[in-house]
Amino acid sequence: VDLPEGKNLVGAFKHPLLVLIDPLTLKSLDDHFIRDGMGEVIKYGCIKSARLFEKLESYQSFETLYQDIDDIIYQCVDIKRDVVEKDLFDFGDRLALNFGHTIGHAIEQYYHYEHYSHGEAVGVGMVDITRISEQRGISAPGTTKRIIEALEHYGLPTHCGLKSKDLLEAISHDKKNIDNTFAFVVLNKIGESAILRHDAKMILEVEEM
Repeated sequence: VDLPEGKNLVGAFKHPLLVLIDPLTLKSLDDHFIRDGMGEVIKYGCIKSARLFEKLESYQSFETLYQDIDDIIYQCVDIKRDVVEKDLFDFGDRLALNFGHTIGHAIEQYYHYEHYSHGEAVGVGMVDITRISEQRGISAPGTTKRIIEALEHYGLPTHCGLKSKDLLEAISHDKKNIDNTFAFVVLNKIGESAILRHDAKMILEVEEM
């Protein structure tokens, strides 16, 4: 449950009895919701599958991607299943699923969840945390550029025009804030993620989000 102070701050772990996925329902959605979902799809390629990311780069639009939608959905679900089975309670491997989310959640909160959708905010978060990690020599050169191009390919924003300092307060309420230290998910390269533990002021290394 989201609170005024931040995203996903109240909740419980509960396994579903059954998961049903019908790709035909995507045909009923407005383009805005498709773009929103694609932010998370791109994230899965970033953190765990260079093959998936390269496939996403190869399509001309969501319409051409849809011809392989069963495989795309299967890969995303399979990645999440593998990660969650290894780390049910979100303290180790599962942190990778938060790539882009620390900054993304702060953007959502700053705008009171009324301006950027979740996928859009996460996309901006992926760009900015990768720009920081690339500047620090953690991410391979050119990684930020590839993420930007993939997001733009599916109509997602890559910046929101906010000053980093304006997000510091929002980030302090993130559920991954433990003793004012954050587990920032970064990429060594596309398809390979790592955890960088640092205080929130690290985001000041990029002036504008």
